[in-house]
Amino acid sequence: MDTPEEAHGYDAMDHSAANQSVVSAFLEAGGDACREILDIGTGPGDIPLLLAAANPSARITAVDAAETMLGLARQKVARAGLEDRITLRAADAKSLPFDDGAFDGVISNTILHHIPDPVSYLAEAGRVLGRGTLLIRDLCRPTDRDAAERLVALHAAQENEYQQKLFFDSLCASLTLDEVRDALRRAGLADASLAMTSDRHYTIALRR
Repeated sequence: MDTPEEAHGYDAMDHSAANQSVVSAFLEAGGDACREILDIGTGPGDIPLLLAAANPSARITAVDAAETMLGLARQKVARAGLEDRITLRAADAKSLPFDDGAFDGVISNTILHHIPDPVSYLAEAGRVLGRGTLLIRDLCRPTDRDAAERLVALHAAQENEYQQKLFFDSLCASLTLDEVRDALRRAGLADASLAMTSDRHYTIALRR
């Protein structure tokens, strides 16, 4: 999502409830005690802002491969006056520029389905986590096109046609639970928990 149309179309959608839900799940899983947190695939930067508000002691590093998304995130961080606590940088989720165990918290929201090599992405998320909490949430692929269309009608009826297509395409590009489970095993994260946590989301959680 690095074109202006894609980035602004995504940012204009109402993700507030889903964003708050994943941040709350991270905090409840131990993220409230984390001091150095990495947000992988930050998009327009909403997750770091929520984390900074909920955990005043935390410093957040947020990465994304899309420069257009990072531009939107930088504007939001600057408006909030949080440049001293939130660092934004371009990075490939499959090859993160951080040392092993550099963070005691790793969070990632609805980015895995954009990654062509989910095993490398998951392995990197596990590699940079030291003692602490990892939480990854993403969309689960519906059983068929009709099921995907029902989810779009249920959750994106208020969005425009282009935004609805973004959501539909994301659902169809997502993994099934069995595919996620296999990717976790291959990434060395077989001890992570995996569960459906909404009608369209699954959540991966790990506490070290």
